[in-house]
Amino acid sequence: MLKIIQKNLNLILNIFFWLLIFPLLYSLTFVNIENIFQFNFSNFYTVVYFLYLFIWTSILILSRFIKINNNNLREETIYTITSIFFISIFLIPSFFVNHYFLLEHLSESNLYLRSYWRIAFLYFALTLMISPILSFVKNTKVRDNLILSRKILWVLSFIFFLKHWLEYFASEYIFQVKYHNDISYFQYSYENMLIRYDALSWFVVWIMMLLLWITSNKISIKLFSWKRWKSLQSLVYPAFLLTLIHVAFSSRFDSYYIFLFVLVITFRTISYLSKSSDQNKWITTKYICIPCWYIYDENVWDPDSWIEPWTLFEDIPDDWACPICWVTKTDFEPYYDNNNTIFWWYLWEVVNVNMLTEDVLELSIKLDSDIKVLRWQYAILLLKDFDWEFSRAYSIVESKNQILTFWIKAKDIWRGWRLLKNIKIGDSIKIKWIYWDFVLQNTIQPKVFIATWTWLAPIINMISWWLQWEENHLFFSVQARKDLFFLDRISNIQNLNKHIYLSREETEEYNYWRIDLTKFDFDKETEFYICWNPWVVNSSKEYLINAWYKNIYSEKFN
Repeated sequence: MLKIIQKNLNLILNIFFWLLIFPLLYSLTFVNIENIFQFNFSNFYTVVYFLYLFIWTSILILSRFIKINNNNLREETIYTITSIFFISIFLIPSFFVNHYFLLEHLSESNLYLRSYWRIAFLYFALTLMISPILSFVKNTKVRDNLILSRKILWVLSFIFFLKHWLEYFASEYIFQVKYHNDISYFQYSYENMLIRYDALSWFVVWIMMLLLWITSNKISIKLFSWKRWKSLQSLVYPAFLLTLIHVAFSSRFDSYYIFLFVLVITFRTISYLSKSSDQNKWITTKYICIPCWYIYDENVWDPDSWIEPWTLFEDIPDDWACPICWVTKTDFEPYYDNNNTIFWWYLWEVVNVNMLTEDVLELSIKLDSDIKVLRWQYAILLLKDFDWEFSRAYSIVESKNQILTFWIKAKDIWRGWRLLKNIKIGDSIKIKWIYWDFVLQNTIQPKVFIATWTWLAPIINMISWWLQWEENHLFFSVQARKDLFFLDRISNIQNLNKHIYLSREETEEYNYWRIDLTKFDFDKETEFYICWNPWVVNSSKEYLINAWYKNIYSEKFN
């Protein structure tokens, strides 16, 4: 049961969230907000609301003391409970705002309708203001709180749009029964919607808002693809303008709406101009690696190589290397990013997550786009932490039936692994293909493959192909017998001599200590394929060059 929950955690918690919000929506639909403001507990729906608030306050407090072994499950659960709590508690100031709008006109029932729209518009405007504010905030904790607040404000705006909608049809029903009982209510509402521009504009806004709400989830991202989903979510901007048009048609466009509209436009304009001004100065904080397209950003830095935050590119030590392909600083050029995106990224679905050993993750991703995958390539994965995006490269072990398989080394001090260790089946992941020159030569010459740990991935892809020469060799090194995760993949490969080394465990089956090429005499036309960390690659190449071997191909990984 726990495995099912972990695999579908985001979906389950999203359903859980809306099921628990439903009683709140129900009570607010029927309650007169003045009863809540006046703490009128004789009203049933007022009691329901305060009971709801009490329950979730208690659950939030208790959740801090409940121990859940799965950290990801615990964090997501507390996040969901916290969201429900804040939504319910934030409604109290909404009631006070509502009371302020009605204070001098309590006898006019139609003002309830307008006040719900005012509150809905207020939360809508605040939601649109948070995104530009995020571009100026560097503190991680503040950013996380703002992102949570954006979600809560969006939910609140929807609640009051819903309340406004229900109140409108209720008032139209009363009016129709009193004065137009010669036609049906639905016929009256339909005709009234087409005749009055304020009603028609509001109806279009409501359809757009409903569409935005239905698609504000990960399932919709997978269904529409990332690019189409982003285009669909852009409806929020015309929806915002149409709300103002609705107010104008209703002849209620006063200083309140003008102030909020100007505030939203000001915030978003300042955010846009701050980005545009940086681009137009032709001064960049980004540098691109020409071989692999890795972007070094001074605002993002490179924590895996101990490069401190906001280190200028020219201040990076000269011996620093690209974390993707390990070329030097001389292979980087200034990068001017006018669209705030590096390349086109493809959003693909994770279909398999399996720990082959304690230190090796097998990750399989299903393609949903027409990209030709060649052997021996590696993929660039776009990962994200603390709202910053960064890329990491992983070689393809196998490409079959539009499913790509990777072997990824697990190490908690590595930034990429800290994110991938929590990935689940059904999650989406951004990928970009980069083509590399580390390929198996189409020759009949003997071949020697040298690798360790997950650097074996491109080698496996090579030796799974047709090896024409009978004397080919694979040299592979790990620490102990428990780390040999690949034996079943190479056991049936023909024309391949296997040399396995264990550096920290002595056994009769395998060689002890490190790979030593000096004990072997290879044909001078032998091709060597080395995939290891940069230091071992360099030392191995140096030995082979000094031994007069010339066909040496290598790839370096961190």
